[in-house]
Amino acid sequence: MKPIGLKRGYRTPFVKMGKEYARLNAVDLSARLIDGILEKRVVPVEKIQHVIWGMVVPDPNLYSIGREAVLASRLDNRVEAYSLSRACATSLQAAANAVAYYQAFPEEPSVTLVGGVESFSAARPVLTDEAAAFFKVLGSRAPLGKKLAAFFKTPLKKFLPVPPSAKEYSTGLTMGEHCELMVKAFRIDRERQDRFALASHRNAVAAQAKIAAQLIPVQGVSQDTLLRPDTSLEALRVLPTAFDRSPAGTITAGNASPFTDGAAGLFCISPALQAEIAPDAFLVDFEFVAVEPKDGLLMGPGKAMLRILQRRGLKWNDLDYLEMHEAFAGQVLCNVDAVNNPRYREERYGVKVDPGRLDEARLNPWGSSIAYGHPFGATGARMLNQAVAYLHDTQKRRALLGICTAGGLAGSALLERA
Repeated sequence: MKPIGLKRGYRTPFVKMGKEYARLNAVDLSARLIDGILEKRVVPVEKIQHVIWGMVVPDPNLYSIGREAVLASRLDNRVEAYSLSRACATSLQAAANAVAYYQAFPEEPSVTLVGGVESFSAARPVLTDEAAAFFKVLGSRAPLGKKLAAFFKTPLKKFLPVPPSAKEYSTGLTMGEHCELMVKAFRIDRERQDRFALASHRNAVAAQAKIAAQLIPVQGVSQDTLLRPDTSLEALRVLPTAFDRSPAGTITAGNASPFTDGAAGLFCISPALQAEIAPDAFLVDFEFVAVEPKDGLLMGPGKAMLRILQRRGLKWNDLDYLEMHEAFAGQVLCNVDAVNNPRYREERYGVKVDPGRLDEARLNPWGSSIAYGHPFGATGARMLNQAVAYLHDTQKRRALLGICTAGGLAGSALLERA
């Protein structure tokens, strides 16, 4: 695989669902970010020929967030675009798709804008199955009597809309409920999870000045609003559990990522242009995997990251920047314990090499999703931009990222500073 150049991008500040971006939908956020990126003149605008843009939470009015983002922004309407979704790894997949494209067509002199967006604030309630069945009859050519019969057969409470389900379709459990099962299986206690969450906030707060250079203000917001510079272990300890209300529950709003609105993007550079547009980093390798959900829905990042290490002959200590997306502190810690367990590595992940020990304190040195928030479609691009910025700030060489997703999937990417 030939490394493909990345040009660092930007993101909106991330804000909590229902707050500062409450009146903006996914197209609004995308267009405002893209216009802000174009103003930065990171690459010649005329070289941008492709856009790969993702979102996860469906909007029935948007058939293609990628194309609508182009049409709503100052990009030339002749720039082609498409949309994708791989849950929390959506914009990492967007970058991987662009890299794969330039592997196949290295002679094409173009730039691809990749990234994604999420507007939880714009998520719409949905109809119950019973209400949907009635409205199908109502909109059909059925006789009036049949329509009235369908109405009277439908209980009135079934006409009330319900919020989009956060449950896994295949298991009936939410991601948080799955994580509670994982931390119990790995015996990750509440104290360890809260300490890891506290470290995420502290690392992110310490890096605020460096992160500020990546932000494009939107709606009067110029910085991330979810950081908690004043949080403490004592404050985290008193929060109620969110998924398991029994004394055995450990996951809280303090050690999990919140529903977040935001967008993020960056550029992939064709090899044909890399002499003209100097990359900031290279995407050297990527991996997408699946795990058996009943063995731990969110255990994929360890598998994906280990496969890259195995393929590249690297050890954990060969990496200068390590970020594992924090859907939950407990999910990260389960993956840490898994990759450090030789038996688990071989039997569950199929990795026989020993990459050494992963120290959890090395993870997320500039903070991650517990601190910044987690707009599903944007987190992968946020992580890529953050890794590139860290490597340049520290003059280090390698970064490895890992992201868990719904459905027992995960992705990973290896970067090297240009």
